[in-house]
Amino acid sequence: MEKVLKKINVEHLFERIASLAISGDESAVEFILHEVLKLLMEGIEADIGQINLLPKSGPVEKLFIIKDKEPWLREGMGLHLFDPHGGFTGMVIKSGRSILVEDIWLEDFQGLPNPFLQIWPEMNGEYVQEIKKPVASIIIIPIKRGGDTFCTIELSRYRGKDPYNQPEKELADDFAQKYGPLIMDYIIDIKNRVCINTAHRKLVSLSRFIATDTTINYRDAIGAYQKLSSADIGYGFFKTGGLRTSNVRLVSWYDDKVMEVFLQDFVPAPDSVLSDVSDITYPVEGQAGDHRLIRFRNRIASYPGLKEEERDFIIECNDHIKSYVTYPLHLLSQDSGAIVLGSRRPNFGPFLHLQPFLLLYNSLLKSFLLNERVAQHLSDISHQIHNPGFYCLASLKGALVKKFPHVYSDSEVSKALEGLEALLSRLHEQGLLLKRRRKNIQLIKWLNAYISQMRASNPHLVINIDIQDNNLTNSKITGTYEQLEGIFENLFTNSTRAIIARQQQDDAVIGKIYITVKLKGKTIIVTFQDNGLPYKTVSGRGWPQMSNIMKEMGGKICKEEDPYRIHLKFNIINTKGGE
Repeated sequence: MEKVLKKINVEHLFERIASLAISGDESAVEFILHEVLKLLMEGIEADIGQINLLPKSGPVEKLFIIKDKEPWLREGMGLHLFDPHGGFTGMVIKSGRSILVEDIWLEDFQGLPNPFLQIWPEMNGEYVQEIKKPVASIIIIPIKRGGDTFCTIELSRYRGKDPYNQPEKELADDFAQKYGPLIMDYIIDIKNRVCINTAHRKLVSLSRFIATDTTINYRDAIGAYQKLSSADIGYGFFKTGGLRTSNVRLVSWYDDKVMEVFLQDFVPAPDSVLSDVSDITYPVEGQAGDHRLIRFRNRIASYPGLKEEERDFIIECNDHIKSYVTYPLHLLSQDSGAIVLGSRRPNFGPFLHLQPFLLLYNSLLKSFLLNERVAQHLSDISHQIHNPGFYCLASLKGALVKKFPHVYSDSEVSKALEGLEALLSRLHEQGLLLKRRRKNIQLIKWLNAYISQMRASNPHLVINIDIQDNNLTNSKITGTYEQLEGIFENLFTNSTRAIIARQQQDDAVIGKIYITVKLKGKTIIVTFQDNGLPYKTVSGRGWPQMSNIMKEMGGKICKEEDPYRIHLKFNIINTKGGE
């Protein structure tokens, strides 16, 4: 007797999507993907389901996996590093048609070698053991935009059960053709908003360092490329120092590991993207073993001053690159460095090109890097001129007074000397403008304004602030607005992630953040707490940065574990002078 297939209730899915999308972040993406997979898996009785995203720019990744009705995919597993050209997924992408396989472990498929068996030795071991080993029959359906397959859905059934049949494949096909592009475009729209927020946070962080005496955090600068591109290996080359020096900050990454080294007098080859005489201002594609990778490897292998651990890591990155795209950080005929996006997958260039939001980030990063170097250059000039300039001017005045008093008293000469002194003073003042200056800040007024801004940009969160002493309103602390923003942005990011962790367990939870401010002696104590579920990556996120900033401001930061909350201690300054 032929089995009667269940109807896929799409109407209920669209009702759920509207409510799930409210947070507008990665949690919304996961919630929606869970509903889509659950619906399909129930419709054709699948034991494991997964959705893969395959854009020509942006991360190529396994978006979501469900096994036995529970989410299986976890952050940090590296499962986005799969080859869209190989396996059964590659066949679906090339043909644009769905595929049904009765047993993925057979030696051949439709008279040809089994494509899955050709690639599975290169796959993540945990993924193969827990997701592939238990299954036999699979259905893979494409989701297309025009003629381009940008997403696939894979539905698997455990061995020992009846393999999939043609009616089940047709049911999945019908769903994908009618609703797949609509749903996935909506999910991509949410992911794009997440990309905008990620790029924005990185750029704000970078912009605070421009024209200050704080150096750029180059590790943070490459964070957007790690998160928003398909690269699993990469280099960031950042020229530092004067405009005529050849010093380079090199940031290398391989999966989640990042290392930064300083290369002094790293003079590039004439045809290098880093060379000032090079006319390369456009992306350059390459493959493993080309002359650029070999030349760089040889230089690093013999470069003086590197620790063995640093040298080994850079060479390891280089040796694992099978394809790459290099983006010169070139602006106004100035070469500030380059970004290299690499992959362990060959012929992967089309997937390494920057998606629109990362292109915007890349363009603004070039401006920030150029401004930072110019600011440092001008500041150095002002200080180099100031002291010797005033010394020479004082010597000139002394000589005139001693030997030619009548010349010194001449109105035209004295006017010229006064003009020169004013010029030197203005030049020095311009240099000081390029240095960070601490200010006396009314913390409560700043905090109220900042929280109003956070409420406007996070309507799904309830943010409460309790000022427990009216005398705090006009109390001042010493620091900069950039320092305060750095602290509280970290705190809000931590709380948002903790709240999302709880909402994944109970989607009825409304995220709440509580901020309490009280006076204790000559200090202001700000306590920051939320109703989320703290976990390791949240509790440690940004902690070194916040600790350093509070130390720079003369304050302290500490945390409690149960309940999890952060205490910030700011010293009140005496407005008449002194602390």
